[in-house]
Amino acid sequence: VQTCALPISYSARKDSNSAIYSYEKRPDRFPAELEERFRKSRHAWNYYQKQPPWYRRTTLHWVTSAKKEETRLRRLAKLIEDSSAGQWIGPLARPPKSG
Repeated sequence: VQTCALPISYSARKDSNSAIYSYEKRPDRFPAELEERFRKSRHAWNYYQKQPPWYRRTTLHWVTSAKKEETRLRRLAKLIEDSSAGQWIGPLARPPKSG
């Protein structure tokens, strides 16, 4: 007879092993100071807010996952610049339509 080990495994788990991967720690919004910088560029912020949820989640993670503050600020500046121009950031940019 085979028994299910799930209840035992689940009850033996440690909370310290939960939320240790980057995809489990994703923030819902920019930290206050970064959001404030972004909102200063009204056109960029409005463009960004109109983008699909997956794009906003991806770029939010891209900016906030940087380990160094200078990298976060550089990424935010790039996001603001591209959003002001009405385009997505480099790797996520849509290829031009061929017609």
